[in-house]
Amino acid sequence: MTMTIKVKIPTETAALVQQYVDEARHLDGSRLTIEALVEMLLDDVALVVRRPGCWEAAAMDGLLTSHGYQDGAV
Repeated sequence: MTMTIKVKIPTETAALVQQYVDEARHLDGSRLTIEALVEMLLDDVALVVRRPGCWEAAAMDGLLTSHGYQDGAV
């Protein structure tokens, strides 16, 4: 089962994200897409709850904490 989410972001933000995506390359040479980027970020947020001790969750929790959000894990 999947969920579709529609998000509006400022034009400048969209352009900067697109620039990052256009220039990003994985170690294996594959390219990043905006869809893959969003999915990766949301997966890492889910890991804060699912696997709070893993490095991806710790990094995302640190990022969210720096934006003022705390205790996202259940």
